[in-house]
Formats: sequence, structure tokens, C-alpha cells
Amino acid sequence: MCTGIVLRNGGDSLVIAKENERKKEYLKGYIYSVRKAQRLKEQIEELRSQQMFPSVNHDGMPQGNAHSDLSGYVARLDALISQLEHEQAMAVRQYKEIHDRIHKMQDGAEKEVLIRRYLMGKAWEQIAVEMNYTYRHVTRLHGTALQSFSFPEKMS
Repeated sequence: MCTGIVLRNGGDSLVIAKENERKKEYLKGYIYSVRKAQRLKEQIEELRSQQMFPSVNHDGMPQGNAHSDLSGYVARLDALISQLEHEQAMAVRQYKEIHDRIHKMQDGAEKEVLIRRYLMGKAWEQIAVEMNYTYRHVTRLHGTALQSFSFPEKMS
């Protein structure tokens, strides 16, 4: 009989842990989009740099003029810019959705922890210092904040 209670409680804990992981992944969506947009910006800059300063080949073999056919460069640049615009728009939508969800929560400290962690991308230690809490208190607040946080209806 005790085993059943332990399993049930263990099962409940497992369900809560899985739900919290889903919530964290949802909340991280904005930061992921921002990072992806940054990588796309870096790729665009690298592509532009390669086009402006093509590498010099000293093998003695005749080379075609790198500037004679820009169509491949333009197509690649256009595709990257399109991806960047898409990712930036997605980041804006995710930010607004997550921000609105967090602000529906009741507890101010819980909201602050989620905002600092998932919208501002801050480390736990930095959040603790800025909020004048201990690291442990911040992580506990995060746990209770996840319990209080609710997914949009379409995510549940």
C-alpha cells in the first residue's frame, strides 16, 4: 500500500517535472529566435565580406573573375536576409506572447524572475544580485513561477 502512494507521488512529480520542462522550452523560444537571428546576421556579414575581399589563390592556375557572376551571391544573400526577417518577426511575436503570459501571473517576484531569465537572457547569479536575493531563493522562485505560469490555450 505504501508503494502505491510512493509511485503515485513519484508519478505526480514526474508529470510536474515534464510539464515544467515544456514550459521552460516554450519560455526559451524567444532567446532561441534571437540567437538564430544573430547567427543569420553573422552569416550575412561573412558572405558580404567574402564578396568584398575574395581570397587570393596563389596556385599559378588561371582563375575566373570572382566579380563576373554575382547571381549566386545575390541569391544566397537574398535567402539569408529573408530568413533573418522571418526570424526577427518570429522573435517579436514570441516576445510579446511570452511577455503577456508572464504579466498575467499574480506574484511580482515570480514575474520578475521569468522576465529576467527568459526575456532578458540573464544568468541565475545575475538575477540573484539584481533582485537582492540568494541564488537558492531565485531558483526556488523560478520553480514556483513555473507552477504558476500557464501555456497559451493552443500549447496545452
